[in-house]
Amino acid sequence: MFDFPLPYRDELLYSVIARYGVHQGIISPKELLDDIYNDRKIVATVDLPSHVNKISSLYPQREATSPVELIYSHTLFPLYAPFVDEKRRKRCIDFMLKQAKGSTHLALGVAASRIKQPRWLRYCPACLTEQKNVFGEYYWSRNWQVSGAESCLLHGALIDSNILRHPDHKHEYTPATHHSCQKDAKQQPNNIQSDLITQSVDELLQFKPCHSPTLEQWSYYYRSLLFDHGLNRGKHIDYKQLKEKVIYKFGRKWLKKYDLYPNDSEICWLKTIFRKHRKAFSYLEHLVVWHSILGSDWQVADILKQVRLQAKDNKSLSTPLRDATEKDKTKYRGLWLVAVVKNGVNYARKYKFGYVYAWLYRHDRDWLLQVNNQYKVPNIIKNQRIDWHKRDRHLVKILCLIKNDTELQLDDPRHSMNWYLSKLYCGSTVEKHLNDLPLCKLFFMKFCENIDEYQIRRITCAVVTQSLSNNTLRRWQILRMSGLSEQRLTSLADTFLLRIIRI
Repeated sequence: MFDFPLPYRDELLYSVIARYGVHQGIISPKELLDDIYNDRKIVATVDLPSHVNKISSLYPQREATSPVELIYSHTLFPLYAPFVDEKRRKRCIDFMLKQAKGSTHLALGVAASRIKQPRWLRYCPACLTEQKNVFGEYYWSRNWQVSGAESCLLHGALIDSNILRHPDHKHEYTPATHHSCQKDAKQQPNNIQSDLITQSVDELLQFKPCHSPTLEQWSYYYRSLLFDHGLNRGKHIDYKQLKEKVIYKFGRKWLKKYDLYPNDSEICWLKTIFRKHRKAFSYLEHLVVWHSILGSDWQVADILKQVRLQAKDNKSLSTPLRDATEKDKTKYRGLWLVAVVKNGVNYARKYKFGYVYAWLYRHDRDWLLQVNNQYKVPNIIKNQRIDWHKRDRHLVKILCLIKNDTELQLDDPRHSMNWYLSKLYCGSTVEKHLNDLPLCKLFFMKFCENIDEYQIRRITCAVVTQSLSNNTLRRWQILRMSGLSEQRLTSLADTFLLRIIRI
């Protein structure tokens, strides 16, 4: 595609696609998706988009627009990449190159993070003016859309546009325009905390693809950080002194705003980040610790270099093998084989034959692991904590109320399964456990609106509007008002127009 625009520096891929729609005069969001992806179901994702391979294929072969380069230069992926292990980093890149279906946000911890994303797309009015003067158009910069980085270092605090980051119409790419971004909006001055985070975030976003440190290396780095700055009591954290440093640097109000205020719980993020890392922490948690302890004379690149230089944990077998006679091996092998064939590995180990397992583990480990792998029984755990039958009846009543309240609203979006789920307080749970919720499943099968019904409802709404205005019903006018065309009109909707509306 020769007319697909090249991204500007630090421009989001979301913004590039939105600008293409403006250049081509495409009004319909679905038509834009059709033109770029040849797929109308793509979700317009601001921070970590998928199908990047498809976007890259729209450009001539050049290094600056290779798929991985687009991910690192025009998405928010560099904020998360250094803090997850290498295996997960590569897997997330694969998700973003193809169809992710939300897997990237789950794998990077964005979906469950304490750090919530900004609700609105944000902008800097002075930067927009510069964009207009230099490029002749506006675009969304990725630096503006990072939680915690609330300011432009040159001009002042960022301002919320009137474009939701997660709108009801999830397939729509909305460009930055003078309608969505008021250039004459008054900017507040920067605050110190936001400037610190913004500067570090800018450094993170400029990183190129590189190998991620392991969780063990992060553990070693933070342990040495404690000792180097005297924040330890023997081998333990001097948590009181550490907490005071963090609060002094960022203040209670700012920390509470991002749910980072350190409490005295044993699972507080500030305590766990200095323990053995069993999970990745968010970029904002890392930056708060670095700024609180290291002061001002450091750079993000230097810290990551130090972390990569930490020794990697090479796991070894905990106990060496002991010598044993062939007679003893034959005896214990026979006992273990009888046990696992009859009961399975876990049951045999926990009940009656634990001593056999222990002897073989110390004297004949390779044979034991090989046999266990052959007779391994899948561990099926049924969650008894939830009364699914009770929840099913409760949820289907809510769904019936939603249906009854909205049945006569002709101008509603399509009443699809996803639409109903979005109205529930636990929609994602219902979607994942439909087999445990037979009444909800039956409701969706019976009452969800298909394409034919949705088109007929849109046509009906247009006809009612025209009739109330005493206007003549013209076919082309009804189709335009209902957002349809002859090409997209289904056979049932066409029959409805011909035989019922008679146009």
